Amino acid sequence: MSRATEMFFAAWQAADYAGLKIEAIYELLENGEIEADNIDGRWRIRKSAMDAWLDADVSEEELEQLTSKLRHVNEEQARQILKDAQSGQS
Repeated sequence: MSRATEMFFAAWQAADYAGLKIEAIYELLENGEIEADNIDGRWRIRKSAMDAWLDADVSEEELEQLTSKLRHVNEEQARQILKDAQSGQS
């Protein structure tokens, strides 16, 4: 798709598309983890940028960090973490 006809999302639309809370999208945008433009105080996110972020592989370092956090989690806590993640909670 050419840049002229590419679909753009507002932050709330990107959150809905990714199944995340709007606050999580703002944090990702402010940290530069998702490529976007801030035009007159409003974020504009290309659909292709959202797709790239959603498709990105987890680095070994990120996986190790997650694993170390989960080492002390019991089964009930793990189930709650998964349930929260599936519902888009942080």
